[in-house]
Amino acid sequence: MSRTMLLAFTSDTTNLSVAYHGHHAMALVLLSLLIAILAAYTSFSHRHLMQGAAKPVSRYLWHTSGAIAMGLGVWAMHFTGMMSLQLPVDVNYRLDLTLISVLPAIIAAFVTLNVVAAPQQSAGRILVGGVLMGAGIGCMHYIGMAAMVLQAERLYVPEIFALSILVAVLMAVLALAVRPCLNNILRNKLLLEIISSVVMGMAIASMHYVAMHATVFVPTLSPNTISSIVLNKATLGTLAVVVAVAILLLATVAVIMRQRVSSAEHNTDKANEHAKMLAIRLQRIASRVPGLVYEFRLDDNGSFTFPYASDAIQDYYGVSPEQAQLDAMPIMLAIHPDDRDAMRQSIYDSAQQLSPWHHEYRVQNTNGDIRWLLGNAMPERDETGVSWSGFITDISQRKATEQHIYQLAFFDGLTGLFNRRKIQQCLQDLLEQFDGEAQSGSVILVDIDDFKRINDTQGHKAGDELLKQVAARLAQFAPVGSICGRLGSDEFVLLVNSLPSQLPLAEQQLKQFAAELRKTLQQPYAISGHYYSSSVSLGYSVFNNLHANADELLKQADIAVSHAKTAGGNSQSMFAPQMYQNIQQRFNMEQALVNAIEQQQFSLHYQPQITDTGRVIGVEALLRWFHPELGTVSPATFIPVAEETGLIEDIGFWVLHQACQQLQKWQTDPQLVGITMSVNISAQQFYLPEFVSLVEQCLRQYNLTPEYLMLELTESLVLADLDDAVARMQQIKQLGVKFSMDDFGTGYSSLSYLSRLPFDEVKIDQYFVRSGSTGQPRDWVIIDAIVGIANTYGMKLVAEGVETHEQQQLLQQSGCRCYQGYLYAKPAPAADTAQWIKQYLLSH
Repeated sequence: MSRTMLLAFTSDTTNLSVAYHGHHAMALVLLSLLIAILAAYTSFSHRHLMQGAAKPVSRYLWHTSGAIAMGLGVWAMHFTGMMSLQLPVDVNYRLDLTLISVLPAIIAAFVTLNVVAAPQQSAGRILVGGVLMGAGIGCMHYIGMAAMVLQAERLYVPEIFALSILVAVLMAVLALAVRPCLNNILRNKLLLEIISSVVMGMAIASMHYVAMHATVFVPTLSPNTISSIVLNKATLGTLAVVVAVAILLLATVAVIMRQRVSSAEHNTDKANEHAKMLAIRLQRIASRVPGLVYEFRLDDNGSFTFPYASDAIQDYYGVSPEQAQLDAMPIMLAIHPDDRDAMRQSIYDSAQQLSPWHHEYRVQNTNGDIRWLLGNAMPERDETGVSWSGFITDISQRKATEQHIYQLAFFDGLTGLFNRRKIQQCLQDLLEQFDGEAQSGSVILVDIDDFKRINDTQGHKAGDELLKQVAARLAQFAPVGSICGRLGSDEFVLLVNSLPSQLPLAEQQLKQFAAELRKTLQQPYAISGHYYSSSVSLGYSVFNNLHANADELLKQADIAVSHAKTAGGNSQSMFAPQMYQNIQQRFNMEQALVNAIEQQQFSLHYQPQITDTGRVIGVEALLRWFHPELGTVSPATFIPVAEETGLIEDIGFWVLHQACQQLQKWQTDPQLVGITMSVNISAQQFYLPEFVSLVEQCLRQYNLTPEYLMLELTESLVLADLDDAVARMQQIKQLGVKFSMDDFGTGYSSLSYLSRLPFDEVKIDQYFVRSGSTGQPRDWVIIDAIVGIANTYGMKLVAEGVETHEQQQLLQQSGCRCYQGYLYAKPAPAADTAQWIKQYLLSH
């Protein structure tokens, strides 16, 4: 067998007993293992540099440099291991094969880096890489072995040779697989790098020393003869040290570069994470902002674009942010046609003046739904156009609220007509633009007569329906240019501005118009399946000068309609100054009544009641009012006002207490004891819930004998609520107090109810007394009937207003035995009345 062959194997004829026996220097063995591990670590460090390379060229350069570092490391490990082998002969090395042997190592390292640097490492990829790497290391080893020059023949044991190749492949596969297997277990990246490097270094070293075990050196008579340059062991050692130092330098550079790359990656990751966080935060802010965040651009060529828009643009305009970036025309088309020109103009004005853009406009979707938007943005000019950055919010709810507020502020919620506030505003605007020389105007108030009746009988729903139908008729009947409104519950208003400028002609036309309007409004109304008729009262004021006042004109019309209702309703009335004077007098009367109670301007006068036998059986307490400026005011004047204003309750309370206090004094006078005190009670006072208790309190407070107190009630009072009146009278009669029916017969309807009413006395109204004595036989027939009924029921009878002896005699002939009037005495203060009674008793 030629000793120059690359591979030569032993055979059965080979005499192994003469082979050289060598041994390894352990220090150099450990050094060779350390070099292999360092080479693997250096190569693996290049993996991060490859993965972090931004360009393919950079990745390739790092790949190549890593492969060279590992290849040189494998080569250095091999020859360091060869130097550790101690043989009994000199060993030199061929320079050419020594240098060539590094190439398979570099190729194997290139394959290794290609596997470990791949994003995804599959089992097949690791297996192929391990086979190629093991083969490369094997080639490097046996080429390096062929470079040995010594006085011996180099042979390989076939079985161990094959085992060395198998070990190289298996250990290479294990070295490549250890990282993917431990990657999910070990979180410490440095520790994972060290373990991978150690396994790879052991793979390289194990193949070397197994292959060395397969080598047999058989002595020969002469050394190998070669034509190549030969390196001695010292030179090769120096070369191995140089390579090891180079690997160490490369490892240091790789570590430094890796740290920089890692730091750069960390900073990049941190920056990316921060940028991502800012983007997410911005997106969250944009999504939570109640509206659309956007950037809008107007180029100098007139084109519109949206470089940025939040997702809200889809909801507002029906266009995605991506579509808006490509084409802004669908957004402009979504703007309401009536607002589109103004919208464009506001953008152009903002661009020209670089002023903040603030504009309200409407958008309309494909279904026809409309929503209001408010845009705000700040413009900024650059070389090619103007950009706005801002936001758009949906103000539809605000607009709806404003509209609702406007409706509430100026429109009646039930009828849809203008309300009082809007009518006053319209009337004032009308007066400010009014030309009195060309026309006259009028304020017409319409009041539904007895509106409460339909509410009470049919319910408020029916009442509301009536109001709506009246409003509809009024609006339909109103002349062109006039204004309709509802001022209150059942009160409507019509403003007319098309009357002639001459007041007499205007008043004539207005009178005719009002009559036709009343006729229209009095036609039957269909409500809840029934027809309902209602009359109306109209009051109106006329104006044709520039100095008129809206409030004053409404007040005049209100006075006029009040005058029409006072006249019985179903009528019309035009305001006259005298009406205002009457109202003012009424107001002054009300104020004077309030002061009269506080300043004690009231007093009681008493008028005696005398029998036909000359006995004084009682007095009637009559209220008198003396005002410092008005003088003596008639009860017929102030009592109705007191009843309408509610002051009658306080006045009645005062009268009852004063009369009871006076009755107490007279009951202690022997000459006046037994006289009955008659006190007039108003309807409002009688129906107070506490009236029965009030009477009981007076009896107890003044220690009165109850039967000497007579409460006078009118027939209209008891007939207003007969059942309640009877119940209250029964409660008071249980206290011992008596009742008298005042003005009996004036209603012509009370005769049939007299049997149910627990009266003790009946008073014949002075109207019948006067009429009967002046030749009115029908009135005297009524007196006879009253006397007969009173006698039938055992009631005492008193005739009021007896002024002549003839009247007294006629009454006596009819059966009346008690009289009250000027024939005997006029109403007088308590002291004068007491003195008159005493003198009368002495003279009779």
